[in-house]
Amino acid sequence: MSQRAAFLNRIRSRLPQAELPEANPNHPGSFRGYTFAVDTPPADLVDRFTQELNALSGQVYPVKNSQDITEIIQQILHKHGVKQLISWGSDSLELHQFVAELTAAGIEFVANELPATAAERKAKLAALDKIKVGLTGAHGALADTGAIALISGPGRGRLASLLPPVHIAILPQQKLYPSLPAFLAAHPEATTAGSNLVFIAGPSRTGDIEMTLTMGVHGPGELHVILTP
Repeated sequence: MSQRAAFLNRIRSRLPQAELPEANPNHPGSFRGYTFAVDTPPADLVDRFTQELNALSGQVYPVKNSQDITEIIQQILHKHGVKQLISWGSDSLELHQFVAELTAAGIEFVANELPATAAERKAKLAALDKIKVGLTGAHGALADTGAIALISGPGRGRLASLLPPVHIAILPQQKLYPSLPAFLAAHPEATTAGSNLVFIAGPSRTGDIEMTLTMGVHGPGELHVILTP
């Protein structure tokens, strides 16, 4: 028997007798001991979420109506010199009246559904790769970490939040939660509601062995969250 086989056999023989250590009830990651203030005032959640996301180099924009959303998106597009967006479907976006307002202003919303055949998919991905800004909604956000939650599904493709270098997310303030346990308690179906559940905490960051931090290597280098009423 090889050394590798002997090593694996030892692991197999001991696994049935293995015991997990007792969870520390005071550790914030322990669901048995983690508590959160369910009655946290909404303004405090907004302040904490903004503070945490800003610390991660993300930007937060509280707005009052769809006109404010239109103006902020136009400012971001103008900054990058573009007039196209890879976007979720309008039915998946809060206060989606702004879609018509931006379309009337000459902004093109590009759907990110991919064709079935390999050749068509390759051509569509090549076209989408040139678009610099993606627009999505959000199913929730965690005030204690500054992360937003996205569940993919029909009209909510992952490419809009992963492919472009700039990601804009529209988040209703009532979908702010104090913590991950609070979000999961309110959305017990979150892990099965779509093909993919992700939490995005700021722009993509990559560090190398020399401790050099680079933004936007494995995802968007900018994250803008528009907080709607």
